[in-house]
Amino acid sequence: MQTQKKTYLHIIIAIVIGVVLLNAVPAVNGLSEVGVKVIAVFVPVLYLWLTVGTDWTSWLALALIFMTGIMAPAAVYAGTFGSPLIITVIGMMAFSKVLVDTGVIDTAVKWAMTREIVRNRPYVFMIMIFVVCAVVSVFMDVGAVTLVFIAVIKVACEQIGYKKGDPFCTALFLGLFWITNAWNGGSPLGHALPIIMMNAATAGGYEITFAKWMSIGIPAALIMTVIAIVFICLIWRPEASKFKNYDLDAIKKEIKPLTKQGIITIVLLVLVVLYWVLPTIFPSMLPAKIAAVYSTWGTTFPLIIAMALLCIIHIDGKPITTFREMTSTSTVTVLLFIGAVSVLGSAISSPDTGISACLANILSPITSSIPIFAVIIIAFLGCIILTNFISNTVCMLLFFSLVVPIASAAGQNVSAIIILLCVLACFASLVPSAAITAPFYFGEQYITVKNSFKSNIMMIIIVWALISFVVFPLCNLAG
Repeated sequence: MQTQKKTYLHIIIAIVIGVVLLNAVPAVNGLSEVGVKVIAVFVPVLYLWLTVGTDWTSWLALALIFMTGIMAPAAVYAGTFGSPLIITVIGMMAFSKVLVDTGVIDTAVKWAMTREIVRNRPYVFMIMIFVVCAVVSVFMDVGAVTLVFIAVIKVACEQIGYKKGDPFCTALFLGLFWITNAWNGGSPLGHALPIIMMNAATAGGYEITFAKWMSIGIPAALIMTVIAIVFICLIWRPEASKFKNYDLDAIKKEIKPLTKQGIITIVLLVLVVLYWVLPTIFPSMLPAKIAAVYSTWGTTFPLIIAMALLCIIHIDGKPITTFREMTSTSTVTVLLFIGAVSVLGSAISSPDTGISACLANILSPITSSIPIFAVIIIAFLGCIILTNFISNTVCMLLFFSLVVPIASAAGQNVSAIIILLCVLACFASLVPSAAITAPFYFGEQYITVKNSFKSNIMMIIIVWALISFVVFPLCNLAG
């Protein structure tokens, strides 16, 4: 009953917010009448996402977009379940599922944990786990990586003699959390948020390819990974005297060789990635006719074919996977939320709303009095702070709308800003609601707010400083 009352209260508040905005926000400073309607939809939907949930609220958001007139129903349908974004998310989540089911990830983690260099070296043990986590996170869904690594690390800690709350155990799980977050934004392969941001950028007139994203996002995530490892293994150095109990030889016996199914899955994934990046990295390497075929087929083609092959290819009389099994993690709720976010992002970015122009006009008196670089690093700071308390996706799109028009007008490297905003929006680990995987850690008390707060604050500051004063300036130099 209490939950029901809260839900109704939040709905009433959202309606009031929408009505007030619709009647109180004037169509001035470049903002159109349609733009006012879009704002009156976006803010209440954002409120409901934060207070009620993202399932039926996303469904309702689509109908509200119809009412604004900014997009025809057919365009809304095409932007949600008819979007290439949805096919890409389904395909990469499917690959993550198959890599887990075929034992590829489990084998990779245990292989790293049992190298001879690890023997009697607890911090090398940590480094090996973190490095494999980073490699796997380049192309795997953050949820799948988290669940597999948590399961393996939990058993390893118990075998060594550490329990939840011990610094050694906390450091392992916190490092895993940081690194998966870094790659969730840094790599567009297997991760929904970069693809959502790429869609929003395209709607705003800024085309970002997979290769372009990887050229900035992957180095940024790599730097963040190195900093996390240095922080934990060289600065924090949690107490590790019990590591002498770690039976490396016994764990070695648990390693299973890669199966034929796993090898085929890896090969298909590599081919998909090559299809995405090679034509962009080496545009002149392909004959004109083949390049035209690439353009015609689009980015989702290799995923569709690869998923079909995973179902067609049989090993020992059984398919590598079934379509139902590999798509079981791509729930309607997840896809609907992604689609609704994409459509709302497109509506907000549309020149017809005038929202970007209005924001630029309103903020220009403030931004004109301070260097544009200061505006950008302040936005980076606001993004990494706010994302620890609200939806990473919403935070990312919010700062995209606020900063990109101003940066574009000032002639800044807009692509770099868009990518780095996404990277920062994914680095959220402070509280149980910070990220989609946060409940896996906080819910089971592998980490708690109390025992991770100081380390989290330090890492947030370090990551912001690195992105602002090292990565972004380098991106500007590189063009």
